[in-house]
Amino acid sequence: MRAMLILGLAIMLGLAGGYAWSGRGPSPATPKPPKARFMALPASPEEEPAALDQQWTDRASTDPEHATSAAVAQAEVRYSGCNEVRAAGKAPLYSGDPGYREDMDGDADGIACEPIRPR
Repeated sequence: MRAMLILGLAIMLGLAGGYAWSGRGPSPATPKPPKARFMALPASPEEEPAALDQQWTDRASTDPEHATSAAVAQAEVRYSGCNEVRAAGKAPLYSGDPGYREDMDGDADGIACEPIRPR
């Protein structure tokens, strides 16, 4: 009986010592994790000056070359066939896309140069 009492006290003393030892803080070899920091948020549209928006709209309306060159570039796109469209990386072409033609759309669903799917 006395041996059991000594064994029980030794276990309790060991547990208490281990608990005290673990609570003394991190060891010097363990680096501390960095503290969380807040990230700066960009200004909301209400905070940005409207003058910058006006400059961009003025620049777009006074630069006719920019507007017409984009429209001309889209109108001039013409592919000889679907192989050329796929080689350019533009397949599939949808109705309204530059280079779309009805004769390249085999099933007349508005999508030309669709990928070939096995049946």
